[in-house]
Amino acid sequence: MVVPTAYAAGYRRAAKEAPELAAAYIRHTTIGDPLADAVSADLASLPPKLVHPLLAKALQEPHDLPVDAPESLKHFIAEALKVPDWYDEDIAIVASRAFLRNSDTVLAALVGGSIVEGFATLISKSFRIRGRVTQSGVRRLKQNGLQLIEQYLPGGMSPLGDGWKLTLRVRLVHAQSRLLIKESDEWNQKRYGLPISAATMLLAGSSFSGRLMEHVTTLGGDFSREEREAYVHVWRYTGLLIGIPEEVLFRDMASAVRAFEVGRLCEPPPDEDAIIMANSIINSAPLVIGINDVAARRKLAGYAYQISRELIGNDLAGAFLFPKSRRRAVPVLRIQNRIKRLVGRVVPRWRKTKDLERFKALIDFVNLGRLEHSYSLPATLYDEDSPDW
Repeated sequence: MVVPTAYAAGYRRAAKEAPELAAAYIRHTTIGDPLADAVSADLASLPPKLVHPLLAKALQEPHDLPVDAPESLKHFIAEALKVPDWYDEDIAIVASRAFLRNSDTVLAALVGGSIVEGFATLISKSFRIRGRVTQSGVRRLKQNGLQLIEQYLPGGMSPLGDGWKLTLRVRLVHAQSRLLIKESDEWNQKRYGLPISAATMLLAGSSFSGRLMEHVTTLGGDFSREEREAYVHVWRYTGLLIGIPEEVLFRDMASAVRAFEVGRLCEPPPDEDAIIMANSIINSAPLVIGINDVAARRKLAGYAYQISRELIGNDLAGAFLFPKSRRRAVPVLRIQNRIKRLVGRVVPRWRKTKDLERFKALIDFVNLGRLEHSYSLPATLYDEDSPDW
């Protein structure tokens, strides 16, 4: 097994706690996504303006692909149409109901917790090189939110469902980004392994599933144990579709949390790229919900920083250079969420009004406008030089 040098110290730490899982994680730092990488290599020869219609056709009408479509794309789609025996639509419905009931809390946990923690890893270097967040932080957050809502709407992850199509599109974006980054002078493969590797995707999937459920609980979310497991169940299938190899894919909430913990131990300490990415996300949050006034943005960003600090812990927040505050925000927010839940049970009409307001806010959060259904891929290493995608 080749251990990229940046991971050497972390691997030694992780191997003391979970030798098999740590070894599997490190092994996958040098593995990409063979199916998606083959598609990306074949599409690289096409003009960017032809990629969107070809992928739109493949994902919307997979049984009627053009005769001259690359064989790699046909194989990629054929594999994606195979639903694993363990995926249960009834469990997915349980997750859908819980997500829609808690969408505001889930999004808060996503932005302040899971996404920020994700940037403590080497994926921050890939994002910084491409400039995706620093140049388009609002759009990036909206894309994450859109993927969540499409995953958890009923039928969203069924083949040809909107969540299914969006997940495969994200997988191809990762493959294209991996191709662009690894061929650039800014990436040292001996030191960092592959950009956006299979290990990276395992850590992201475990962060957005099991770890996110921990953050939701901290914020006072209304998820039962069954609903938390259902939420992770859907993300397990999403993880398979997004390119996590099945041999390391988590099974349930406990194994997702464990994968996150061991992966984080393996990763090198946050560097300047991690600092840039984490702060970009927090400072983009006010703009996502439409707050443009400078004073109001600073106030909300300060609140977001405090929420994030309490979710991710002082050590990581300190490494990110997050500002400190004497006031604690999470306990108050947790109490507020619990009070709302109790009032909703006593006053059904009030609950229905709040449910509608929450759903409208969710739609506003993920509204991407005309680019929402684009299947274009990044065409250049640096995002500012690429056509819209």
